[in-house]
Amino acid sequence: MIYRILVFLTLISQLACGQQTQPSKKSNPFSFIDSIFTKPGYNVEILDFVFPQDVQEVLLRFQKSMAENKEWAEEYFSKNYKAGEGLPYHENLGITKEEYQKIKDIEKSPPKVVVKSIASLKRNRTSDFLSFSTAEDGISFIELLRIDLKNEQLVFNEDTIPFHNEITASASTPFGEWHGYSWKKEISNLGETDDLKVDSLVSKIVEISFGIVKANNKILFRLKYKDVNRGELKANVDIACFLN
Repeated sequence: MIYRILVFLTLISQLACGQQTQPSKKSNPFSFIDSIFTKPGYNVEILDFVFPQDVQEVLLRFQKSMAENKEWAEEYFSKNYKAGEGLPYHENLGITKEEYQKIKDIEKSPPKVVVKSIASLKRNRTSDFLSFSTAEDGISFIELLRIDLKNEQLVFNEDTIPFHNEITASASTPFGEWHGYSWKKEISNLGETDDLKVDSLVSKIVEISFGIVKANNKILFRLKYKDVNRGELKANVDIACFLN
């Protein structure tokens, strides 16, 4: 259900990645990517996030209430959602006010990272481009990614994704201490002061991050890709991987 997806996108904080800064004068995000991918092939550990049991129980009751009160939820969301603030509490959400706050503060209880599955990946490097190929469905999306090293452009699904920031993450993040860079593109027909109308929402978010984890020297790759067209969810990918 699209309204359930939108609720979670706006209520649950994104997992903390760390302090975000502009790249230093001596750093180059594209040179960084080229320097970490030096092998012809990689083992890919596809990661999953496991939240504390008490948080999982609250989320399940919240989802159940939203499913049972679909019409009310859509109307309440459309009338009360504010960008950057989310939704005010209401007893019809099916959880207490304290539990609702726990959901909104979920980044304060970071999940554990576990390996969900393992795949293999091939690096394709020419004089100007870096790309990837795989025979496994679980990470086939990575074949949509192309890095133009000469012109310093990152392209995903034929769409150029602008550079976003440099990331210096502390040990408190789900991945531990790591350093890297991110690219991000966000398009929406929803203004900051507009009321959300689920059936008319058009939104696309693409965020791609590369980094090196200090504890194990593994490559961290993160992709978030969400595409909503007139209330219909076209794509919803949120995946993190260790490569070694």
